[in-house]
Amino acid sequence: MPTVHRQVLDAALARTGATAGWEFRLVDVVRDLPHLNAGTMRTHVTNRCCVNAPRHHQSRHPYFRVTGRGIYRIEPAFRRKVPRQSSRPGGWHDRVLTSIDSGIDSTLIAESMKLTPTERLEHMRHAAQSLDGLAG
Repeated sequence: MPTVHRQVLDAALARTGATAGWEFRLVDVVRDLPHLNAGTMRTHVTNRCCVNAPRHHQSRHPYFRVTGRGIYRIEPAFRRKVPRQSSRPGGWHDRVLTSIDSGIDSTLIAESMKLTPTERLEHMRHAAQSLDGLAG
């Protein structure tokens, strides 16, 4: 998984471009990354990744410049297009892997889903006891 500062940069790049003057709002980037802690992202953008912020952190990344309250611009050295995710399989290996049968019996899954969670746990407990009996 990419580091927080890299995810923040990628989210900012996805929101901006030459037509937007490479500017983005902090609240938008925070909203775009709900799996990350909002406070951590704000710290990264406003301090660790901002060239004109006070030097509070040992490691810094010169990605952004503050241009207004909550508005940042991506520095020229980091301006690039974010590659779009393709909906089709990538290389030959993806085509091969999708053509191979997974070996999963869907009828067993369907039968298991008919059971309650408690019944499924009971089946697993019984299977574990059977394995213990074989080992011992």
